[in-house]
Amino acid sequence: LKFGSSFSLSASKPRIANSGKMGKIDGALESGFEKLGRVIGKHPIKFLVGSLVFTVAVCAGISRLKSETRPEKQWVAQGALALEHDDYVKSTWPGNSRFNMFSATCADVDEDKCNILDPKYIKRFQEINQKIMRIKVDGDKIVKDLDAKHKKTGSWSQYAGEWSFSGNATRTATGVEFKGRKCFRFGPFCAKSSLLDVFRGDDQIIAGLDTAGVQRALGRWEDQETMCPLSLADPNSPCENADCKKYKTATERFDCRTLAKTYCTTACPTTTTVDSYGNTVTRPTGTCMDSGCIQLGAMSIPVPSTNGMLNTDGGNGSAPESAFQFEPSKIKTMVGSVQGQGNVKYATGKYLAGYFALNKEELYCPSQGREDPVAEEWERQALCYMGIDADPKAEPTLDCKEDSLLKFSGLFARSLGDEFGQAIRGDIVKISMSYFIIIIYCAVMIGKRDSVYSGIVLAVMAVVIVGLTIGSTMGLMGLIQIPNSNLNNNLYFLILGLGVDDAFVLSSEFVRHSTMSPGLPISERIALTAKTGGISVLITSLTDALAFLVGAGTVLPALSWFCAWAGVAIILCYIFQLTVFLPVLALNARRTEANRRDCICCFKAPPRAIHEPKGCCDTCCTPAMCGDDMLRRLMKKFGEKITTLPGQIVTFAIFLIIAGVGIAGSTMIYKDFKLEWFIPDSSYVNQYFTINSEHFKQGTKITINMQDNIDAFNAQSNFYSVSDYLTNSNLVNQDVAMSNWHKQFMEWAVNPNQAATATTGFSPSKTAGAKFTDRTEFYKALHSWYGETTGSRYRGSMLWASAPCNVASGTVSQPPAGCDLNAGLKASRFDAELTLAATDKGTNRYNTMTTLRKDLDSRFPKAFPYSSEFLYWEEVGIIDTELVRNLIVCGVVILLVVVALVPDLRISPWVILCIVLSIIDVLGFMYFWDVTISGVSTIYILICVGLSVDYAAHIAHMFKDSTGTSRERAVKALERIGPCTFNAVFSTLGAVAVMGLSESYVFRILFKTLFLVVTIAGAHGIWLLPAILSLVGGSRDPIETDVSAVDKDVYKEAEAGKEPAPAVVGDAAQGA
Repeated sequence: LKFGSSFSLSASKPRIANSGKMGKIDGALESGFEKLGRVIGKHPIKFLVGSLVFTVAVCAGISRLKSETRPEKQWVAQGALALEHDDYVKSTWPGNSRFNMFSATCADVDEDKCNILDPKYIKRFQEINQKIMRIKVDGDKIVKDLDAKHKKTGSWSQYAGEWSFSGNATRTATGVEFKGRKCFRFGPFCAKSSLLDVFRGDDQIIAGLDTAGVQRALGRWEDQETMCPLSLADPNSPCENADCKKYKTATERFDCRTLAKTYCTTACPTTTTVDSYGNTVTRPTGTCMDSGCIQLGAMSIPVPSTNGMLNTDGGNGSAPESAFQFEPSKIKTMVGSVQGQGNVKYATGKYLAGYFALNKEELYCPSQGREDPVAEEWERQALCYMGIDADPKAEPTLDCKEDSLLKFSGLFARSLGDEFGQAIRGDIVKISMSYFIIIIYCAVMIGKRDSVYSGIVLAVMAVVIVGLTIGSTMGLMGLIQIPNSNLNNNLYFLILGLGVDDAFVLSSEFVRHSTMSPGLPISERIALTAKTGGISVLITSLTDALAFLVGAGTVLPALSWFCAWAGVAIILCYIFQLTVFLPVLALNARRTEANRRDCICCFKAPPRAIHEPKGCCDTCCTPAMCGDDMLRRLMKKFGEKITTLPGQIVTFAIFLIIAGVGIAGSTMIYKDFKLEWFIPDSSYVNQYFTINSEHFKQGTKITINMQDNIDAFNAQSNFYSVSDYLTNSNLVNQDVAMSNWHKQFMEWAVNPNQAATATTGFSPSKTAGAKFTDRTEFYKALHSWYGETTGSRYRGSMLWASAPCNVASGTVSQPPAGCDLNAGLKASRFDAELTLAATDKGTNRYNTMTTLRKDLDSRFPKAFPYSSEFLYWEEVGIIDTELVRNLIVCGVVILLVVVALVPDLRISPWVILCIVLSIIDVLGFMYFWDVTISGVSTIYILICVGLSVDYAAHIAHMFKDSTGTSRERAVKALERIGPCTFNAVFSTLGAVAVMGLSESYVFRILFKTLFLVVTIAGAHGIWLLPAILSLVGGSRDPIETDVSAVDKDVYKEAEAGKEPAPAVVGDAAQGA
C-alpha cells in the first residue's frame, strides 16, 4: 500500500501486541474511546468549534454568578453558634465599633537605646494626635462618587455631610449637639485611649513637660480612684492630695475642690459668662497652663451638706461628679516594656500603644462585602499621619511621610483588607510567571528542538484549556447558583497541574502510536491515543472529580463551594482534553506532515523526519545534540536499577523511613488559624502583632451579652456571678479595666451619701454585694443613674425593653413620657479583654470561646461572649473533623474507581497504598514545615489527593497494559509513562516554586503543600510503585492481533488517499 510519496508500507499487514485479557469495564471504555478518537481525528475543526460554542454559551452564566466575601458566610458552619450570636449582636447593637489600634516606637534610635517616655516623643505624639483629631472627611463627595459608580442614588446618602472624629460641637438651648461625629462613644465620651490620657491630651500641659513631670504623672496615674481633671505632672497639682484621689465623701469633695480653686487661680485664671442660650461659659483670662481649670470653671464652694447628699451636678456651679468618675488604664497597657528606676515607678519604655474607635455604619455590597466609606477614609488619613500609606491607589492621593521621631505600626479596621489585597496584587506577577514557566516547559518537553516539531502550539493550548475550563466552570456555577469565593482562585493551580499532566500523557501516547504504527492515518493514531491515553486520563480525572463532588457535602460553606467548583472543573478539563487538545493534536500532525513551521505555519521548512531535529533555524542542531529521548532512557535505566534486589531493598528502606517520619508528623500536626497570617511579613500590621505579643500581650476584646428581655431585678445575683467570674477568670486580662455597668451602678446605689437611694431597701444591707428588695425602686434607681451624667457612659451597654426609656444624649432627671421602667431591659452587655495566652493558638482560641460560653451560660442563662473574631475561631473547632471526613470520602472514591478501572488485584491495592502513604507523608512533613490544619491548608491537602492519584494511577495503568515478567512490565511502564509523570511533577514544581517567594500566606502555604505533594507523591508513583509491582505485579504474555481486527476501513481510506501519511518512521519518536 502506498501512503503518499515519502514512504511505503509492506503489503503484509502489521500485527499489534495486545496486553492480554482485560476487564469488562475498562475494555468497554477503551473501545468507546477508540471510536470517539477516530471521529475526532477525522473532524477536528468541528470539535474545536463545538467546544468554543459550548464555552461561550455556558459563560453567559457568569452574569448570574454571585461572589461571597463575608467571612461569616464562608468559614462558619451552618447552624454554628457564632453565626447566631453575630446576627443577634448586629441586630441588637447596630451601631457597633471599629477599633483602630496602633503602637509607636523611636524612629531616630535603635530599640535598645529607645526610651519612648522621653518628653520629646510624647510632644511629637501629641502633634500627630492633634492632626488626626482635625481630620475632615467629605461625605458629600463620597455620596456623589457612589452615585456615579452605581449609576443611581442609594442608601449611602446617610454618609452625606462633613465628618470628623469628635464632630462639630454646636451649643443649643438644651446643651451641646455634635454634627458629623464619627467616634464610637462610651456614653457621652469619644472612645480613644493612649498615654496622652495621663496628661489629659492638654496642649499646655504637654508643651511644658520635662522628664520629672512625665515620671510624676505616670506614678500618680494608677493611684486615682476617680479621675482628677487637672495636671498630674505639675508638682503643685491638687491631684496628689488624698481627698482628690478618693473623691468619695462630701468632705473629700469639698476639700478637693477648694484645693483645685486655689491651684487654678495661678495655673489658669478663668472667668464665666452666659451665652445667648443662657448657658454658662468659662474662658481663661490670661495664660493658661492647665486647661482642666476651664472645665472646672469658677466653682462656688458649698459648705458640706449635713445630710451628705452629693447630687451637686449643676445647680451651684460646682464641678460635676461625672467629670471625676473613671477607672484608670494600667500603664503597662499603654507603654510596652515599661520599667522603673530607683524610686521612680515608671522611668523607661520602648513602645506606646493606643486606639481610636469609630462608630460602624456599614452597608453591604455584594461585590465588596460590608463597607463604611466614611470610616475607611478617616482611617486612611489617620494612618497617613502615622507615615503609613494604606491604599496608594485611592483618590485623592496622600503624601504619607514617615515621622523623624516616631515609627508607627497598627491594626486598623481596614488594615487586613488593605494588606491582604495588596499581597494578592503583588503576587499577580508571580502567578503570571508560573503560567509562563509551564508554557515554556511544555513547549520544550512536548515537542522537539525543531521549528516544525517544536510543540509550542500544543503547549499554549494546554494552558488555554485551563482558561476554557475556568470560564465554563464560572458560567455553570452561576447558572446553578453556587457562590464564588476567594478560595476558588486556587482552582487555577489545580486545573493547571491536572491539565498539563493530561496533555503530556495524550501527546506522549500519540507520538508512541505514530512510532509503533507509522503506516496508520492521523485519525487512527488519534483513535489509539484516545484508547490508551484517554483511559489513563479518565482514571485520574474521574477519581479526582468524584472525590471533590462527594466532599462538597462538608458543613463549611467555602470548603463545600470549592469542592463543587473543583469537581465540575475537573470534569470540564477532561472533556476539553478530548474535544480541544486531541483535535489540535490532529491538526498539528497535519501541519508537521506538511513540513510547516510551528506558530508560523504559512512558511514551510525543508523535509525532515521527527527524529532528525534541526533546531529553530534549521541548521543549529543535530540528532546527537538535540535528541529528546534522554528522559525516556534515564527512566528505563532508573527502572532497571530499582527493580533489582538491591534496588528494591534500598527503595523500601528509604520509603519506610519517609513513612515513619510522615506518620510521626501527622500525629503531631495541630489546628491553628490566625488572620495575621494573611498579611505580608513586612507589613505594618504584622509588625503590630509582633510588638503586641512581645511587649503588651493584649488579647481579644469581647462583650458579654445578656439577651431576651432581661428581668434585671430578678437577675441581680446572676449579674454578680458573671462579674465575679470575669474578675477571677484566668482567661480574662485583669490588667485591662472591664466595662461593667452593673458594678458601677451598684457602687453608686449603695453609697451611703447617695440621695437617689437614701430610702431604698437592700438585702442584706446597703453595702457592697447588696441587692435591691423592691422591683419598682430598683428600676427607678437604675434609670436615674442611667439618665444622669454619672451612668451615661454605659448607655451603649444597656437597652431598655420600653423604647421611650432609652436616652440617646443629654441628661434626664425623670423617665421620659411613655417609658415603662418595669418592662426591664431588652439587652445589656459587659466589655472585657481576653489574655494573649488564651488566644495565642487556634485550639486555645476555640477552647477559650467554648469555655466562656459554657461558664457564662451556667451563671446567667443565655448569656454569651462575643467578638467578631469568633467567626474565624469557630472554624478551628471542626476543620480537623471536616478534613478527616473529606479524606475518608476521597479514599472510598479512589478505592472504588481504581478497583473498577484497574481490575487487577495484584496492582490496584498497591496503587491505593501509595496514594494513602503519599497523603500521610505530606501531612507529616507539613507539620515539620510549620504548616497547620486550617481552612486554607485543607483545600491544598484535598488538591494533593488529586495529584497523588495522578502520579500513581498512570504508572499502574501502563503496567497493566505492559507485557513480560513483572520486572519487565515495571521497567516498560516507567519507560512509557515515566517521562510524562516526571514532566508533570517538574512543571508543577517549577510553577509553584515562584510562589515560594510570595509574602502572602495563601501562596506560601500553596508552595509548601504542593512542593511536598509533587516530590513525595511523585516519588511514590515513579519510584516506590514500580519497585513494588516488580515483585508482586505478575507476568503477562502478549497476544498478537491482526491489524485487520482494528479497523479494515483504515487501509481502504488510506489507499484512496483520504488522509495524508505520517512523517514518522522507525522508532524515532519518543514520549514527551
